[in-house]
Amino acid sequence: MDNNNIEQKRQLLIHFLDNYLSKKDIKMKGLLKNVQTLLKRGRRITIKQFIAIIKFVEREKPFTNKNRDQIVNYFSPLITFPQEEFIDEYTTGYCR
Repeated sequence: MDNNNIEQKRQLLIHFLDNYLSKKDIKMKGLLKNVQTLLKRGRRITIKQFIAIIKFVEREKPFTNKNRDQIVNYFSPLITFPQEEFIDEYTTGYCR
């Protein structure tokens, strides 16, 4: 996958997060802000973080006709999965 496509997905997810953070009645603002910060820094998020926000993303117009697996697959270049976390921690002593 080319970097432009990954960057488009990153910007789309950041845009969604901006919208969610602008709503005063959202309860998970700390998590949303953390995910947004990671993405803005060019980092990937964990699958657990993505699962926590997928309930919002699945309501967005481009994804209303997609199931959760399809949405995870679409954003997968931005997501770190458990085996990758283990490899990072093992090789660098640092877990993303």
